[in-house]
Amino acid sequence: MLVFIAILYLILVAITPFVAFYLLGKYKKLRAEFDQSKEEQAQQRKSLQREIADLKEQLASAVPGQSAGPERPVEPVTPAAAPTREGPLPPSRVEFPGPVEIPPPAAISPQKPVMPPTPRAPSVPSTEVPARAKTLAEVKPSVPATTPTPKIPLPTAPVVTPPSAKPPTPPAQAQSPRPAAPPVPPSSPRREGEMPWTLAARISTPLPVSAFKVPLPKDSAPKPTLQQRMKTVSSIEETLGTNWLLKIGVTLFVMGMAYLGIQELRTLGAAGKALLSYLAAATLLIGGIYFEKKDRYRLIGRGGIGGGWALLFFSTYGIYHVGAMRIFPPDLAWLTVDCALMLFVAVGMALQTLRYRSQFVTGLAFLLGYFTVSLSENSVYSLSAGVFLAIGLVSIVLKMGWFELEVFGILSTYLTHLYWLYRLLGVNGARGSAFPEYHASLTILFFYWLIFRFSYIKRSIKSDFEEHVSTAAAVLNIMLLLGCMKFQSVDPTLAYIAFFAVGAVEFTCAQLPATRRRREAFIVLTVAGAALMLAAVPSHYADNHVAILWLVGTEVFLIAGAMVKEVVFRRLGLITGLLVGIRLLASDFRGLVGLRLHGEKLELGPGILFAFCAVVFYLNALGTGLRWKALFQSPLDRPVLNVHSYLGAFTAATAAWALFTQDWTAIAFAALMLALAGIGRALESGDLQAQYALLGLLAFFRAVAVNLHLEGPAHAHVRTRLLTLPILGAMFYLTAKLAPHRDDPGQRTFRGFFAAAGTALFALLIWYEVPELWQPLVFIAFAVILSEAARAVTHHAIGWHSHVLGGLATYTALIAGPNNLYAWHTIPWHALGASPVVAGLYWLAKRVGVINPRHLSAAQVAYTWAGTGVMTWILEEALHAPWIAVGWIVFAVALTVANRWIRYSQLAWQANVVGACALLRAFLYNFDLEQEFWGPISLRVLTISLVAAGLYFLSRQAAPSERFKRVVAFFHSFAATGLLSLLAWYEQPNGWLAPVWATFALVMAIVDQRLEFEELPWQSHALAAVTLARALSVNLYLTVTWRGFSVRLLSLAIVAVIFYALSRLIRMPEQWRQRDLHHIYSWSASIVVSLLLWYELQPLSIAVGWAVFGLVLFEYGILRKITQFRYQAYVALIAAFARIFFANLTAGEPGEFWGPRMYTILPLALILFFVYAQLPQEEDVARDRRLHFDVLLAYLGTATIVALFYFQFPIEWVVVSWAAAVFVLLGASLALNQPLFLQQGMLLAVPTRFVHVDSGCVCPSLV
Repeated sequence: MLVFIAILYLILVAITPFVAFYLLGKYKKLRAEFDQSKEEQAQQRKSLQREIADLKEQLASAVPGQSAGPERPVEPVTPAAAPTREGPLPPSRVEFPGPVEIPPPAAISPQKPVMPPTPRAPSVPSTEVPARAKTLAEVKPSVPATTPTPKIPLPTAPVVTPPSAKPPTPPAQAQSPRPAAPPVPPSSPRREGEMPWTLAARISTPLPVSAFKVPLPKDSAPKPTLQQRMKTVSSIEETLGTNWLLKIGVTLFVMGMAYLGIQELRTLGAAGKALLSYLAAATLLIGGIYFEKKDRYRLIGRGGIGGGWALLFFSTYGIYHVGAMRIFPPDLAWLTVDCALMLFVAVGMALQTLRYRSQFVTGLAFLLGYFTVSLSENSVYSLSAGVFLAIGLVSIVLKMGWFELEVFGILSTYLTHLYWLYRLLGVNGARGSAFPEYHASLTILFFYWLIFRFSYIKRSIKSDFEEHVSTAAAVLNIMLLLGCMKFQSVDPTLAYIAFFAVGAVEFTCAQLPATRRRREAFIVLTVAGAALMLAAVPSHYADNHVAILWLVGTEVFLIAGAMVKEVVFRRLGLITGLLVGIRLLASDFRGLVGLRLHGEKLELGPGILFAFCAVVFYLNALGTGLRWKALFQSPLDRPVLNVHSYLGAFTAATAAWALFTQDWTAIAFAALMLALAGIGRALESGDLQAQYALLGLLAFFRAVAVNLHLEGPAHAHVRTRLLTLPILGAMFYLTAKLAPHRDDPGQRTFRGFFAAAGTALFALLIWYEVPELWQPLVFIAFAVILSEAARAVTHHAIGWHSHVLGGLATYTALIAGPNNLYAWHTIPWHALGASPVVAGLYWLAKRVGVINPRHLSAAQVAYTWAGTGVMTWILEEALHAPWIAVGWIVFAVALTVANRWIRYSQLAWQANVVGACALLRAFLYNFDLEQEFWGPISLRVLTISLVAAGLYFLSRQAAPSERFKRVVAFFHSFAATGLLSLLAWYEQPNGWLAPVWATFALVMAIVDQRLEFEELPWQSHALAAVTLARALSVNLYLTVTWRGFSVRLLSLAIVAVIFYALSRLIRMPEQWRQRDLHHIYSWSASIVVSLLLWYELQPLSIAVGWAVFGLVLFEYGILRKITQFRYQAYVALIAAFARIFFANLTAGEPGEFWGPRMYTILPLALILFFVYAQLPQEEDVARDRRLHFDVLLAYLGTATIVALFYFQFPIEWVVVSWAAAVFVLLGASLALNQPLFLQQGMLLAVPTRFVHVDSGCVCPSLV
């Protein structure tokens, strides 16, 4: 007890400086406002004087020739005497007469005489003092009964007739001018510190706009006067000094006497302390009665009366129940006597206080009585004093209507009882442990409750304020009863009986006729009874948790406040709900976390508690908040109500965590998410969106952490996983359907999160449940389903999910079964499993659910390329190594055909890429194949030929567009030709390779003649070039034979013939042909033939062979009129002429007439002269003649004969032979009329002369 008193003293000491500082600050602020008000008044006074002067000038100018007359001062109104009342006086208000009506100026009119204005008696202000000051809107203007007059400028502050003044009587019609207004009498002297009456009138007089009922802003309301401000300061100081200090002193005195009685003092003893206590009580009581009669000490007297009755009640209580003061023996008879005495004192207290009709005296007496009773260490029966105090208090409340006093009485009654329980049971209460005083304590508590409930039902309400106070008392009665019962509960599992019983009684009380006549009482008791009965069930399973009690109070305050439109009740309910949430978060949730750390099991009590709280919180936020939406629009109420909504989400999630275990917890979270999504969609609530988004994250995290069962073996079937993950995925999809409130990017993104979570859960289920080889099929099927769903429901986010699933299908297809453990015949299972992926990817490319054209195009490109890539991989896995290239080229051809069918250029590009892959595969692998396929056809020939055929097809059909047609044609066609050429290399690595290549070039040229493909001539050129190189580098040196024939002869002959054919068949631009560029082939062929003759003929026959070859070329050139052939013939003949000097002229024995020399050189001379003889006869050889080829051939022929004579005859006969030759040449010149032979003869004569001289031969005939 000493500790308690010390604490009170310390509190008083601690708050005294703060109160002093507060009062000083308040005084300083009021002083500053006072100075500012003085300055404002001075300025207003000057402004008013200027306005009055302006008004006088306007009045004088408005009525010419008529003076305004002296002003009569307005006599001050003397109010009737009123009884003196304690409190601040109302500010003085001076009432002015109505506005002065000014007639219009006289006007001269020839038709009508000028009528003077009708005089009007001035309005006399009423001397009646208004009952209360009216607001600006309530002050109405006085309406004159005369005809309207022309408008004149009005002063800034017009004088308006007060509302209490009667309207003026209409004046009689008269020709006399209007009398002047009565003068205003001088003002009476004012007291010091009082404002002038003019200023007071100006401040209190409404503005002109108030006459027209124009609402004014709040800032324009009149400010309190200086007197009012000073009286406010004075009243605060007076209240503190004369009221509160007195109450504190009386309270401390009574507490001290009660504490003295409780203490064990040997000197005084029980009787002495009781007598001392009674004397002190009598002193206070008698002194209070005495001083109460004097007005000056009335407050002191009333404080003494209250303290005296409290001390008297304690003394009566202590003579039996306080051990240190006990006079009566401790038995039932004396207990009855003491109870009777306490009842007598309580009745006397009530009667005495009723005499003064003062709540202060009554409240002080009863509250001190409760307080002193609580100080003693008593038994449960001593609490009967509280029953008597409650009865007395209720009697006074019902008699006087002091319902505010009942609130403090309820608090004192129950808190006294709770304090006794605290001392008996400790700070934690009974906690399920029985104690002997339980039933008696419970009975007393029910007596309290019934007494105050009887008071609530029986009372008569006169105002809304009294009803609101009564409502607060009724709710406090319920809450404190249940709180005390909770504190002393010995079996929490039976608390639901108390909830149900109290709720039923409250609900029954609400249906009584006396209650139903009061709407607010009916609402409060009905709501309280229903809430208690509904809370009975969760209380049974939640071990009578205190949060349930708080929630009952929350609902009663909130619903009652909403229905009766009382903001205090509503805010009490909202704040109580916040306290419940804080308690749940700080204590109960932490306890549940501790339980969950020790294992996953059903926690029924916490689960039901949190579930009940969730229901209540959501009813507050969504039910009450929407039903009375207009009442919760203030900046304070709406955020708190939104917090209730978030607390509902938190408690709902916690309840799901407590009531569901293992895999089903995520299902519970998702169910809450779906339910909130549906409600949020209906209400279009952004707060609910945030809540079920958080619940969705929680459900997804729980599903990944628990429902996947990552600790299990890979691809093993887990029953709960197979059951729960599809349910979760479906819930997320349904939430995505309900999520968007409107069609905007933010809502679509929000919706996409839930759809992505659903897709992710299904994808994880497939990954962990479906066997590895079947995963590609399931993934691609899921992707197709999502794509079709996206098209059907126009939810394009799901279309994006199908892209991811398509990628997963592709990935799983590529990694499934890497060891080829399972196969169907020779085809691995993973290749077969990937086949549906290809079909699905192409289906997605065709029906992809993306609305953006750019994204659609990109998705189609990605899907088709992915499908092509997977199909290429399948062919590689499924086919044997030699046939992979064939499979790829067939697939490329199929893509090309599909492109021509559906006209999608990406397929053409893919065909080109696959064809290139087939080319590389064939080049790198198939050329090394040596196996035979069928008969003489090897596997290499077959596969390379098929690949080349496919490439030729691609060259003509695989162009994505006209822009790339030429490039594609050149690439694939050259690739195919290269493959076949290389195949010939591998198949015929001997002398027949050149003929094969030449034949291939010829075929290309022939095909080009028919089809006119641009790339074929170039391929022919290339083949001819490599053929020529091969022939010159290899075939010329071959010595092998084929069936007795020289391979060199046969191969080079074929090459030469083909080259000659190419020179005619090869297609070239016309400009090139005009320049004879195509005859490169004929020249090459002639070179090959010439070299072939070199290697095949004997040395002496080479010249003859070349001469014959030249003759043939010449004749063909003459026949076909081909210049280049004749040129080739000239070259061959010249080469033959040159050859004889190296081999033929020295052949044979000297002196031999008919030998190799003769029959090898003589044909050459004849051929030369024959060719010479053919030239002049042809008209197409004019160019040859211009180049003097005929002269050259004639000289070569003559030179050949001369050289033959030189080597054929002895030196002495050489001159003779040459002389004969000269004679023949001269004769031929004469016979043929060819000067050429004359020239040759003359030239030959010169060497003949010199040879003759050198040989020393004398032949006169020659000389």
